[in-house]
Amino acid sequence: MSGPEQPSENHGTHWKADQNKSEALGGGEVCICAKDLKIVWGDDWRFWKQLKIPSGDNKWLNCEDGMELVQVCYLEVTGTLDLEKQEQLSAGNTYELLYIIKFKIDAFGWQDCPVLLHLVTPNGEKIKRSVNFEDFRKKGEGWHSVFGGEFTVGSSLKGKISFGIHETETPFWKGGMILHGVLIRPKK
Repeated sequence: MSGPEQPSENHGTHWKADQNKSEALGGGEVCICAKDLKIVWGDDWRFWKQLKIPSGDNKWLNCEDGMELVQVCYLEVTGTLDLEKQEQLSAGNTYELLYIIKFKIDAFGWQDCPVLLHLVTPNGEKIKRSVNFEDFRKKGEGWHSVFGGEFTVGSSLKGKISFGIHETETPFWKGGMILHGVLIRPKK
């Protein structure tokens, strides 16, 4: 039985979503909703909560739900995408991966707290970049697209990509971020 103080039987305290679920948006774009990502502590109401995204507020993705970070010290959100199941992607094209996030007015703990974004491409290349989410928080409460890396699909739709957001180095508690999901689109 799942209640506000107990983890669900399906997840435990970590949100273990369908790591291969994605949705075609048209124009070669793919979205992965936040609830379809693996989120450490994501099924514990003290740390994360699922919330509805108002229909007029979800211009980036076709996702009704998002995940709100209430508070964590250890931030980890990961996902994978099996290219063989992505008919909307084209062999030989380069794509960019974007995290769609926003911050509540009372977001906290992002100063002096670099967040590591990682992407493993279909050919196994590991791309890591450090991003200061405080810069996005300062911009206001609107949605932000945070560049997570780019990858090129080989001559055939083979392999997988894996990606994630990590912040495990600082002792700061962080909260007030809303994760809508991930957008994969052709590089402009």
